[in-house]
Amino acid sequence: MRRRSSLELDDLRAVVALAEELNFHRAARMVDLTQSGLTRVLSRVERHVGICLFERSHSKRESVSLTEAGRFYVERAKLALAHSDGAILAARETLTKVDHRIVVGRSPYVDRRLTTLLRSMELPLFPRLRVDLQARYAGELLACVRAGEFDLAVVTNPIEDAILTCTPLHCTQFTVALPEEHRCAKRKTVMLQDLVSTPWILIDRHVHPVHYDTFQNRARDLGIGPECIHYIADSEEACDMVRQTGGAAFLATITTPDAGIDGVVLRCLGEQDIFLSTQLVVRADNSSKLVSEFVRAFVKRLKHVNLYRPFLSEPAVGANCAA
Repeated sequence: MRRRSSLELDDLRAVVALAEELNFHRAARMVDLTQSGLTRVLSRVERHVGICLFERSHSKRESVSLTEAGRFYVERAKLALAHSDGAILAARETLTKVDHRIVVGRSPYVDRRLTTLLRSMELPLFPRLRVDLQARYAGELLACVRAGEFDLAVVTNPIEDAILTCTPLHCTQFTVALPEEHRCAKRKTVMLQDLVSTPWILIDRHVHPVHYDTFQNRARDLGIGPECIHYIADSEEACDMVRQTGGAAFLATITTPDAGIDGVVLRCLGEQDIFLSTQLVVRADNSSKLVSEFVRAFVKRLKHVNLYRPFLSEPAVGANCAA
């Protein structure tokens, strides 16, 4: 039987870059290759695997798309790269006396108080623990946990995934940022129906597809739609956009900037079907004692500081809606 040639880690990185960008030009630039060089790498990898991983796309922005086999291959390629990087870090950390390290992903929507707690976690069973926090968009976090790049992640409104286990931590409603002269500005709560004639300001879908789709689906169920939609990358842009467009921005209550000044007011979104559920996500097959102890200790600490609210409760909602 003919022996297949081995692949280099750089070959895997190139394939992963192409899977993330779905564009030869952008992917090649990420891994410091020419487009022809990346094409040769892809041909070599597909010969090695013996199956087509990518298909040509007719999209202007995306030159290729992943095949089903390609999705499985890339997921495991990411895991191999993560293990390699982890091995290097573990070796280097023997010189810095770091006994244990855990990589935690988080999205921009995560409560900053939770982030502060994550950074300061200490586990008696694992001395000199280093918590490495890494930020990603929500859609990327689950893929990073599945691939083993992150040990766990704190995600808002994660999609269901049989490979992952989710532990609810904190639940709260959205905030609506409005111009102070808006007709709904004096109300404690605002409904989507009240904002039909108002431009909507939403976090871009690629930043958090679940949040975006939730608003769109709810509007469709109500048989309504805004006159126009403006997109932002994060909550920090919201107040300026509200002032510029006279629109309504839908934001995570806990990450909203100080918007109660300069012509902008905050009100509670009263839609019971639209809320933020912050959850801790790990692989279902993760048998690490460190990860298990970290999850248990983090939930315990949230309870101690009164931040553990896994379900939406009416009293909490009323408190969040105070003007």
